[in-house]
Amino acid sequence: MFENYKSGSYDEMFDDEGNVRDHWKQLVANLEELGLDQLETKRQEIDWRLEDNGVTYNVYNDPNGISRPWSLDPIPLLLEGNDWKRIEEGVKQRSTLLNLIFKDIYGEQRLLKEDIIPSEVIFAHSGFLREVHGLFNDIAYPMMILAVDLARGPDGKMWVVSDRTQAPSGLGYAVENRLTMNSAMQTLFQHLSIRRLHLFFDKFKTMLLGLSKSNSNDPLNVLLSPGPHNETYFEHSYLSSFLGLTLVQGQDLLAKGGALWLKSLKGLRRIDAVVRRVDESYCDPLELRADSRLGVSGLVQVLRKQGVSMANPLGAGILENLGLYPFLPRLAHYYLNEELILPQIATWWCGQPNEREYVLEHLSTLMIKTIDRSALYLGKNLSTGELDALRAKIEAEPYRYVGQEEVQFATAPSYTQGKILPRKVVIRSFAIHSDESYTVMPGALVRVESSADALVVSGQGGGSSKDLWILSTPDDSENSTSMTMTQKMDGMFQSMVQLPSTLPLSMTNVFKARGSSENSLENIPSLRAENLFWLGRYLMRSITNARMIRLTLKSLVNATRYDRHADERVQEVLCTTLTHLTMTYPGFLGRDEDEIPDPLIEIWSVMSDNARIGSLSQALGMLFNASTSTKNLLPIEGWRILDRLMREWNDFTHQKAPTQRAMISGIDKLLVHLMAYKGLIEESLFAEQGLVLYDIGAHLERSNLLISKARAMLTNVYEPFVEYEILETLLGSSESLNAYRAHYRASINLVHVSEFLVLNIKFPKSLISEINQLLKALPKLPKFKHEMYLSRYEEPLFEAFSLLRLERIEHLSFLDKDTVVRENLDNLLSLIADKLLIAADELSKTYFSHYDE
Repeated sequence: MFENYKSGSYDEMFDDEGNVRDHWKQLVANLEELGLDQLETKRQEIDWRLEDNGVTYNVYNDPNGISRPWSLDPIPLLLEGNDWKRIEEGVKQRSTLLNLIFKDIYGEQRLLKEDIIPSEVIFAHSGFLREVHGLFNDIAYPMMILAVDLARGPDGKMWVVSDRTQAPSGLGYAVENRLTMNSAMQTLFQHLSIRRLHLFFDKFKTMLLGLSKSNSNDPLNVLLSPGPHNETYFEHSYLSSFLGLTLVQGQDLLAKGGALWLKSLKGLRRIDAVVRRVDESYCDPLELRADSRLGVSGLVQVLRKQGVSMANPLGAGILENLGLYPFLPRLAHYYLNEELILPQIATWWCGQPNEREYVLEHLSTLMIKTIDRSALYLGKNLSTGELDALRAKIEAEPYRYVGQEEVQFATAPSYTQGKILPRKVVIRSFAIHSDESYTVMPGALVRVESSADALVVSGQGGGSSKDLWILSTPDDSENSTSMTMTQKMDGMFQSMVQLPSTLPLSMTNVFKARGSSENSLENIPSLRAENLFWLGRYLMRSITNARMIRLTLKSLVNATRYDRHADERVQEVLCTTLTHLTMTYPGFLGRDEDEIPDPLIEIWSVMSDNARIGSLSQALGMLFNASTSTKNLLPIEGWRILDRLMREWNDFTHQKAPTQRAMISGIDKLLVHLMAYKGLIEESLFAEQGLVLYDIGAHLERSNLLISKARAMLTNVYEPFVEYEILETLLGSSESLNAYRAHYRASINLVHVSEFLVLNIKFPKSLISEINQLLKALPKLPKFKHEMYLSRYEEPLFEAFSLLRLERIEHLSFLDKDTVVRENLDNLLSLIADKLLIAADELSKTYFSHYDE
């Protein structure tokens, strides 16, 4: 298996003489027993499990789409127990040191006053936030979550590559990697005793509960996410479920009265603590970055008032400052009277004359970085002109740059394209504050370089990941397990992770209650509620518009040669109805006869033009956005259907205008996917997740679209043949043709169709029935005031229902002499449409905007 394995640097598995290191021997034996063929089978199983669980890593500007499947190597990285203990102590020490530095920078600033750190190192770094100075004086451990990137150097020692203090990512992926390995790679665990993770997560949950500023038995702790387009959004959803946090975005929150509040359906609920995954500069547009749409205006002021706790505080980005690295050994003596346990990459800050001279002399052999990591230059890859330009930049602003030694990271075995090859690895270790110190997770996220010549080991660069296995020592017996297959099957979740109050999202379709209040409908964040509401609306709009387009195209295809005038009149009515329905004005309306567009060209535009307001493609795009914003609530199968739907529709609409029959075929495929997606949503969403909001949006949209079609197709007078074709099309586009025939057992006529689609309360797709279902759904929403009275959004719907219930078909179908429009029907439909608009507006104001609170 390892005959082609040749590493050019220190290797985790083989020593310098090519012998397998002692602590790898059992794993190598397990791998050899498995064999390459079975290893490939296991790799495929891992890929399948990750895809089935919806594990993704969003990659910006990826031609294959932003949601790249997460990649996990079937061969873990193995560390010997005593080796890990030294690493663990080093991470604890570094976390303690960084916490003390953080407190000083935003407190007394003795390090600056005593000239231990040059002021340029701090004030020239974008992570220094003057706005939060003095906020942490009374907090012993403001830094509660940290991560340290580690890699083994040529000397075999573990080196610190970088610190991640602002919003450390990767913890959720590390857990998912372990669960996936437990499920797919039981064979590799045989005869190995591996450190477990559950104690770390018990302490993590205890830490979060300890952040609560209230004495409530049910504190509200949230995970603040930038939203579904962030590269690690899967992890945000995963951890929020895993740790019992409410997943929120900035628009869900309100800073008011010195406190931070969740805007929920019930109203405002005070938040106890925040785990932040939004970059700090974006967290408060009022005091930090004014162009941010991700944060909460006034959040900094809430922190000043100590109205909320934050696990990873604002301003923590200053600790990721590369300019601090040359001073950390001295700072370890200053604060701890200790040597740094973990060495770090040799770093020279160019703000010091001697160090700058050294960097400029060795520019072609060093890595040059800005202290905020915004730029990286690899000297050996630069031309003479590029080196001269870089030298000029350093001389102009020396305090912004550091030079770092280029270290050849150690390699570890990686299964790549059917072979086991050496690849560089970087370990991201996680530490949390616990018991007046720090606890380090006995595992980590291991990132693997994408190719043997990759310069950077990163997820954005296409790298893979590994699970980290730490071999236990005798005194680790309480926190280790020998993972035989039997133990795995009997209690993988209890034995390995043991988070009894939560289940990770990888257990798709399984829901574990975290407490009654968390699952209450009234505590759904407003932004999630609004997206569910619009999910229902855009899905119904897409389905209805697609059906109308299909039937209009079918009419154009099936035109007979026997009554050309009648066919043309039917097509004219259907085309104008399509314009009214989609609101793609002017479309087929308001033009002189010689300006009316070619039907096929116009319909293709209505289908395919993303930039055209009201087009089917635009509606699908809005549906995709609403679905993305509620992705963590929807089943994996539904997301696959939508993803396939969008890919196929984009391919279809980017071709030149197809034939009529090809257009109909494309719409048919789209409708199959849309109906499948609709069915999965309605079967999988449940009340506590906000199904009622989806239903309300769907009923409102269907009502509006039915009114639009009815006003265009029922209110005018037509010739008998034309009327029959139009009425049949209207019934077909409303999924009502068979139901109509079963109900009336008679020929299609305007009076019956109008009565059936507008006034028949027993038919669930009629206008009055849709409004009646709205009236039944709305009381399920939390009431704000006066529960005995109708709310502002219920009143117009009740009026609309009453108008329809009191109406008679004879009155609606009445036609004055010398008129061609049934004005009674048209006026009623127009009035109902206005009331629906008022109801939707009042509903949005009440539950999504909180404008009166």
